[in-house]
Amino acid sequence: MSMEFLRTIAEQKLPYVLHTPADIDRLRVLRAAELVTAFIPPSEHAPDERAIRQLAQVESITAKGRLALNKATSSFIEL
Repeated sequence: MSMEFLRTIAEQKLPYVLHTPADIDRLRVLRAAELVTAFIPPSEHAPDERAIRQLAQVESITAKGRLALNKATSSFIEL
């Protein structure tokens, strides 16, 4: 899981909209780990099999996500 990406999201005003396929994929990982709540539409493809550009929206960082951020930050400070 990407703590750096979660930290980036935490620094944004929520709800936060993501545009790039790479960011949306990273958001899927964070949502699957229950670190964020987010709306991510199912992938769609045009008739010629190109992926249709989509948007995803982060609604909140969960308590589990905040705890993970706090642990990651305190571990970093202890180094």
